[in-house]
Amino acid sequence: MNRTILKRNIRQFIFCCLLIPAFLSGGCSAPASQEDTSSSIEEPQTKVSDAQSQTRDASEPQDSQDQDSSNQQDSSDGDNFDFNRPLALKTPDPAAGETPRILFAGNSHTFTNNLPDIFSELAAAMNHPCDVQELTEGYYTLTQFADTSDELGAILDQKLTEETWDFVILQENTNDAVTSSEETMLPAAQTLDEKIRAAGGQTALLMTWSPKEGAGILSLNDVQTILTQNLIQVSETLNSLLIPGGAAFMRCLEQNPQIELWGEDGMHPSLEGSYLAACTAYAVLFQESPEGCTYTADLDAETAAQLQKLAAGFLNE
Repeated sequence: MNRTILKRNIRQFIFCCLLIPAFLSGGCSAPASQEDTSSSIEEPQTKVSDAQSQTRDASEPQDSQDQDSSNQQDSSDGDNFDFNRPLALKTPDPAAGETPRILFAGNSHTFTNNLPDIFSELAAAMNHPCDVQELTEGYYTLTQFADTSDELGAILDQKLTEETWDFVILQENTNDAVTSSEETMLPAAQTLDEKIRAAGGQTALLMTWSPKEGAGILSLNDVQTILTQNLIQVSETLNSLLIPGGAAFMRCLEQNPQIELWGEDGMHPSLEGSYLAACTAYAVLFQESPEGCTYTADLDAETAAQLQKLAAGFLNE
């Protein structure tokens, strides 16, 4: 094992020891707007919805060596990931076409502000109506979604084996994405990816964002660095698409620091954060810039335009 990998593994082990208690006191928790904001991790909430037919409903490796060398920051000098460096993102084959069927599977990072509906409305405003559906619950991990004996896992299995999809967007629980990506996230994502491909679809991993204040003694940059590196590694192993939501947050912090991307709890996205994630997903799946979109999710036009431009920056990198 070379020095870089060894140091990264040691750093991640220390991070795990510090991160788990921090997340248990608030990580991936229910949005602050809910009554009980002190409950650990996430307040259970399930949503199975069709974001197109129920508007506002509340309800995979290419050349992995080359991508690894260009995407992963050498941690031997202790530096964080450079979020402004170009990301060699896999492009969909084919890109989203006419009325694509898209399924979101995740937890509260997805259902907060109804990200799938924002995505659907944005795409429709860009003359790309979609059949968007959602399967989400607080706390949920990809391990649970991949388990057919789990209630939501059984629902997802049924959707993937009895329906066809163009894209399935998987959002991992932050704890697992950061502390056990190889042990739990990767095997679960592989299981789901096989079913998604069999259903005619392409897998897209949604990279989420660090808590606003980081975790324990680790800064926001520290947490997002490990989260980003892990999601890149898993997506390369699967040869899947990657929606760089967390990386987009970091670029926005530098380029437009006046935009608040986190909600009051410092964990879940604000409306601006969800809109940025939706714009980034649109850019990746359709391979088109969302700039000029008239749908702003009730954000002011200037803020929406800035977020659209940030998302467009990931194209052709």
